[in-house]
Amino acid sequence: AASMGYVALAVTYVAGYLFLVFVAICLACGLYYLAELCEEYTSLTKRVIYWAIIAILIEHVLLLVFERLPWQLVLLGMGSHCCYFQLLKSFPFLQLSSPAFLLSCVAVAVCTYGWVAHFASDYHSPAFVLGFLLANCWLVPFAFFISLSVNESVLPSNQHLGASQAFSEPGARRGKTQSGILSVFDFFRSKKEELMPGLTKKV
Repeated sequence: AASMGYVALAVTYVAGYLFLVFVAICLACGLYYLAELCEEYTSLTKRVIYWAIIAILIEHVLLLVFERLPWQLVLLGMGSHCCYFQLLKSFPFLQLSSPAFLLSCVAVAVCTYGWVAHFASDYHSPAFVLGFLLANCWLVPFAFFISLSVNESVLPSNQHLGASQAFSEPGARRGKTQSGILSVFDFFRSKKEELMPGLTKKV
């Protein structure tokens, strides 16, 4: 078989990096949309997280009974999701310095390391490993991460500040105050408008 030349190799690398950029943009848009939904439907978000934890705990029981997996890791996963129940009690108020939050962060890291070490000892496809980790280690923590914007927007001081700005500042927009990861995306969007004002206006 003929080897690839420098031109084909350069095009392949450039196309690969462009693909990664497009994937990052799509993920950012998806995160922004999910954060908006969490702020709009706080009670629904709490119910979704609750039933996700229940489903994953049931799945861990099935793994413990029917699969030949390390029982220590399965029990560790069940314990970590029980920690998430403690976070859910005060949802959407999440204290980042609380013992429950810190213990949940440690549980995520330990579970991820344990399962990665287990799968590294016996070959599995990357898609299988990522899918397993997403369902059993990352799904609920990711939901709490998205909900951090809700944690700030529902604070009484934040709501009072937004209301006072809406009524005291003439011509102020009466929408809700963006917070959390939404403010991060708004920051990058404002920088884009500053750097490319002509493109923003055309679009």
